[in-house]
Amino acid sequence: MTRYGLDMKSWRDALNAEQQADVDRILDSSLNVARNHLSHASEFMTFALMTDATGRVLEMSADDALKKKHLDAKALIAQTVTQLRQMAAISRCSAIVSNTRIASLKSDAIEVRIEHKAGAALMVLLPYTRARFTGALTFGDLKLYSHTAEVWV
Repeated sequence: MTRYGLDMKSWRDALNAEQQADVDRILDSSLNVARNHLSHASEFMTFALMTDATGRVLEMSADDALKKKHLDAKALIAQTVTQLRQMAAISRCSAIVSNTRIASLKSDAIEVRIEHKAGAALMVLLPYTRARFTGALTFGDLKLYSHTAEVWV
């Protein structure tokens, strides 16, 4: 269980303790970085995190050339997946973090697509609202979904 209180027991059985720690660490780091971005701006550019062979979390940002092209979200995520695939040989776990909208909840959300080379692939959504006048952020409950592997396929 992460410090955000999300019960991920269902997929944990397939991973050993070190692999579970990789996923927990990258989720915590992803949400911390995204929340920090949101505290300074109304949204953030898609970014990626990966763990290296030692388990250290590294942040990857989009190539500056991509930022200038004003790619749509799907194209930017596809390019990020390509970059993570290129780094897959030296990485154990990856996360793609983007700002999204949950139509059913009428809420914005931080979307984190996490994948571990051992086979776990999941998507976590953290809904949030921003107060109209103060700009204060309120975060909802994490939502966990299975996801299709994109990096280690």
